[in-house]
Amino acid sequence: MKLQITGVITTIFLMNNVFASDGEALYGQLCASCHTSNAGVKIAPPIFAVVDHVRQAYPQREDFIAQIIEWVDEPKAEVALMPGAIRKFNLMPKLGYSQNDVEEIAEYLFDKDTVLSKEYKEHKKKGHGSH
Repeated sequence: MKLQITGVITTIFLMNNVFASDGEALYGQLCASCHTSNAGVKIAPPIFAVVDHVRQAYPQREDFIAQIIEWVDEPKAEVALMPGAIRKFNLMPKLGYSQNDVEEIAEYLFDKDTVLSKEYKEHKKKGHGSH
């Protein structure tokens, strides 16, 4: 009986982790390898900077999500919110992700509490964090 209860609890825990965090899991699979917040080699701007810029320009949830979907579908330098990042990292390539996956990621990013690094806050104070 004890083994059955443990199995049920484990199953519920695993199901909650799988279904409750699709956007987070997709972000980890599709975005985190480039948009990392960790120290080390950077090949794209850190995700907290991306979220900050998009939130400034598109503060409403539905607009934020639509912008992320549009950008990932067809990145264009002429409409970039982070031209400095393009100069530093080049234009993000077109990745061919499904709109549904990108929407889930964008929802997760909008709803997540984003912590801005100390270095990024200093960068913004110098006027580099504005588009």
